Amino acid sequence: MEIDSRVTARYELVDEDRRLWKPGLGDLVRLRSWDIFARFLPEHGSVVDVGGGPGTHAAHLAERGYDVLLVDPVVRHVEMAQARCRSQQHAPFRARRGEARSLPVADQTADVVLLMGPLYHLVQADERAAALREASRVLRPGGAVLVEVITRHAWVLDATKKGLLDSDGVWEDFDRNLRTGLSQDPERHTDGAFWAYFHNPEELRGELDLAGYQDTRLVAVEGFAWLLGDLEQRMADPADLLRVIRLTETEPSMLGTSAHVIGVARKPRS
Repeated sequence: MEIDSRVTARYELVDEDRRLWKPGLGDLVRLRSWDIFARFLPEHGSVVDVGGGPGTHAAHLAERGYDVLLVDPVVRHVEMAQARCRSQQHAPFRARRGEARSLPVADQTADVVLLMGPLYHLVQADERAAALREASRVLRPGGAVLVEVITRHAWVLDATKKGLLDSDGVWEDFDRNLRTGLSQDPERHTDGAFWAYFHNPEELRGELDLAGYQDTRLVAVEGFAWLLGDLEQRMADPADLLRVIRLTETEPSMLGTSAHVIGVARKPRS
């Protein structure tokens, strides 16, 4: 199983589970993701959570009654997911090692495939195409794929929000991000740095179309809300904020403003 060592190095250092539970932004991303799942997944069925990390989404979906298999290439993540599963024996799920381009899943056995990360860590277009074809292989006809990407201007917006515009190298980062989509200079990458590809939103639609999917919809995850200075306070009682993000989630200008976009599509029935 060959995955980019830059990806493995990142997740050996970073607590991916904490990211989705961090007050404010973590809460926003997690709750928005679950809202999208609730509306776009079938009411029941089998889910393959590819690149599912320590199991935040897998545990949630198992609690909702889905038959969930988490697949992740990082040993640490699989071990954490298995421990999480043991802690909720009333709603178990399975976790095993594997990667998006070669899933340990039989043909046409899943109702849903989640790719909530693999497409931004597969920086080459042919790698992303292979992952989307592999998801199609394991999906039943008519099954749904949900694919998350990081948007092209995410670091420009994040660095501006954090007051980093006078930091060393930040403008070179912006130039590379916008020209190539790459998060880092591949010749100067340091261990633990975030190695990823940043999509233009419509680029994701094109990749799903080329892989043979139908009925594609693009949905902003955070929308504009991740840029709010008082986000943590608002997320203490998030109902109205979540409602207004949903109201604007498919607006093209919100797709480009959001840090993450999810593409929802269907495998053809024939």
